[in-house]
Amino acid sequence: HSSKMQKVKNLMVPTEMVGQFNVRPTGNARAEDFRSPPIIRMRNTYIEPRDYTFEELLEGINFGYYLVSFMGGQANLDGTFQVGIQEAYEIVNGELGEPVRNASISGNTLETLRQVDAVGKNFELHSGRCGKGQTAFVSDGGAPIRVKKLIVGGAG
Repeated sequence: HSSKMQKVKNLMVPTEMVGQFNVRPTGNARAEDFRSPPIIRMRNTYIEPRDYTFEELLEGINFGYYLVSFMGGQANLDGTFQVGIQEAYEIVNGELGEPVRNASISGNTLETLRQVDAVGKNFELHSGRCGKGQTAFVSDGGAPIRVKKLIVGGAG
């Protein structure tokens, strides 16, 4: 496969901190309405498709997880994240296995992105909302990815 991985090009930085990071403002502060102060929040986020089939993404995985859909989550100012998993399955010897319940993932955003070693061909977008005490409508999705190392936790 000849996929060329792209780099993260910009970080979401509040205007009052652009000097600290020596970057230009990115315009990511938004407000729910005129009564609410603007705060940093996600935009429409997605992964561009590449050249792996779904089956090829599973190849060579002795044990892992296929994370299908997510619910809730947060990104912190220190670059860490936590996301709840709505639907997931075990991967055993390159094949989908049993469903997984009550799981979540966490880690450092940039370190996790460095662990991506394959990107799928398929592309889907989903509508959603960014919370943070205000509602902003956003979308997310894109192509499926294979992550070599990720913290997965949960009960049972």
